[in-house]
Amino acid sequence: MIVPICSNPLRASIQSIGLPRRAQSCGAAVLALLVLLAPAHIAEAKEHQFVGVKRCRTCHKKEPIGNQYGVWLNSKHAKAYETLASEKAKNWASEMGIDDPQTHGECLRCHTTAHGVPDELAYKKIERSEGVGCEACHGPGKDYRKKKVMIDNELSVAKGMIPQSEKVCVTCHNDDSRAWDPERYTRADATKVGFDYEQAVARIAHPVPEAYDPEASKDDEDEEE
Repeated sequence: MIVPICSNPLRASIQSIGLPRRAQSCGAAVLALLVLLAPAHIAEAKEHQFVGVKRCRTCHKKEPIGNQYGVWLNSKHAKAYETLASEKAKNWASEMGIDDPQTHGECLRCHTTAHGVPDELAYKKIERSEGVGCEACHGPGKDYRKKKVMIDNELSVAKGMIPQSEKVCVTCHNDDSRAWDPERYTRADATKVGFDYEQAVARIAHPVPEAYDPEASKDDEDEEE
């Protein structure tokens, strides 16, 4: 049986918060009101609060720890919201019946951080202009951002940090995206694929140097409280 597409205010509400178009049926609409419509790995961390990239920057802008902030700032992730203002994005949005990709949930869910997350889970306001910030991939950071927590991986995960995996990336890097290119990556065997985890991670690699000693390093982790 084909379930009819919802209409009127209910359908508009579902679209505005970014439920994938193929799920916008009346049956799905009822379910949508009961779940958090953020990328799946973010929804799973719903008991933790977001702090925004400025808080992450406090420690991660420093060279001894690897300046992960600088790597992010020069990445496409940092410009993800900005790209929604491009003519290409506007044309794609128009084809999907979307007037403004910079305000529509179907675009914002993967081009911003914490879209669809209730206000009470944003410790500090997350600006759309941050694009895909640290917490979009690593999880809401209020409870694990302190150095004394982050040096303990098991404790960090218990407090909301999301272990990185291909599953996290493909939440957004998949063929639901209008920008999906099925031949974007070339593997060693010459096959073309739309997403290759190893290559993608290498492009945005931001490791902590092996020489970094958190005990010897003084990080002003509260300077932007």
